[in-house]
Amino acid sequence: MPPSSSVPQPRLAAWVERGAQPAILAGALLLWWSLLPSEAASLIVLIAALLAASALEVWIPAMPEWRQSLGTRLRLIGVYALALALSVLLLGAYEAVLGPALSGVRAGIGAALWPETWPLPLQAALLFFASDLIYYWIHRAIHRWPLLWRLSGHGFHHGFHNLHALNVGTNHPFEVVFLILPLVLLAAATGAPERAVEAAGIVLMVNAVLAHANLRMHTPGLSWLITSADHHRRHHSLVFEQSNSNYACNAIVWDRLFGTYSQGPVAQTGIGPNEPGLWRMYLLPFREPVDADTVSSRRHAPPD
Repeated sequence: MPPSSSVPQPRLAAWVERGAQPAILAGALLLWWSLLPSEAASLIVLIAALLAASALEVWIPAMPEWRQSLGTRLRLIGVYALALALSVLLLGAYEAVLGPALSGVRAGIGAALWPETWPLPLQAALLFFASDLIYYWIHRAIHRWPLLWRLSGHGFHHGFHNLHALNVGTNHPFEVVFLILPLVLLAAATGAPERAVEAAGIVLMVNAVLAHANLRMHTPGLSWLITSADHHRRHHSLVFEQSNSNYACNAIVWDRLFGTYSQGPVAQTGIGPNEPGLWRMYLLPFREPVDADTVSSRRHAPPD
């Protein structure tokens, strides 16, 4: 049962739908800034965002029938911890390789084009939208090409029923390679200030948590630009045609501009009527269940 509160639940639900996303994003940035220069700042912000989203999911879920058991939550936390560890290792590898490799680009075109005189928040916003534009095309290609779908292990991320905030980190080890590349690539190519890169990373990370949450979210104005849970739930739909839309995990404006935006109710998430077991999901790049409905199981690309 939801905990008692002096605030009527309908009023809380209305506030979350219209105002929680910008409030939590702003709070995450303020928390991150207050923790600097701690190396643990990003991790603390991530944990705080997950706790906030998970608490709201208990009180006012968009889909009440999607409640998660404790065992399910613990499994998802374990998967997320593995993905985070791999991300840290890959981040170091990317920085070691991409920095020297793109030094010429950075010293020439990148540095010349980067608006270093802009205020730091505007530089961070530019990185936020530009990095998600890169990922939009990567993500769209993964959903279009069966081989890339398998190589990325993206079916793992889509395989879960009952989408929640914790699902943000349910990624196959193969896919982690793609997830952190866009922002690191932009930083290496442009020489953007470290703080701007970190701020963009915080917004990307926290908004991704909110986009996967079992919450209704629609902030007037902001929802035209930034991906919300209502948008991304549609992308995880069990219905194949619905899932091939809303590829921008953070900047839904790219779907609006490139004709892949979709909206509407979602009955269930996943890749088939039955959710594969966790270890079976790790094998999805090699073999999908017979009842899966994905670009790989259909053996042809969905129409644009």
